[in-house]
Amino acid sequence: MPPSEEAQWHDFATSVDMSLENLSFAYMDSRNMINYSTIFTSDFSFIFAPQDVTDFSTPTSWTASNEQDMLLILHSRISNINLEFMLTDSSDEIGASSARLFRSYELSSPQGMLAKGNMELHLKKLYGYWYLDKWYDYRLGNERSWGLLKHENS
Repeated sequence: MPPSEEAQWHDFATSVDMSLENLSFAYMDSRNMINYSTIFTSDFSFIFAPQDVTDFSTPTSWTASNEQDMLLILHSRISNINLEFMLTDSSDEIGASSARLFRSYELSSPQGMLAKGNMELHLKKLYGYWYLDKWYDYRLGNERSWGLLKHENS
């Protein structure tokens, strides 16, 4: 994205898709680091893949504050991150005030694949806007998970 263009961001995530897009925007454009913490509920938690806890001694979970710190470090180390979400065989469950989204993901950079796996996002609708409440990471075979990438940049 040319520097003269404004960073893409939804100030008001009125749909679950907008929340998911904001997650992508935060990783793909370092100018959105300042907005990253606004996509989470106050008691948000990221839950690491059980295999990563066992194999790499990652924490079992962490908070939005940990997320913000990690993204700052990640962007200082890696530029031009590309993030893709793909639908899985599991159907999303979207209600009036809560949602569960199931996606596979791939994070890459010009240096290669950074992380690949599956995730389950729990979102809450508060005051008309959608926020990430719980984020479960699932490792895919021997692939490096998103949680491991986070742990290495914390």
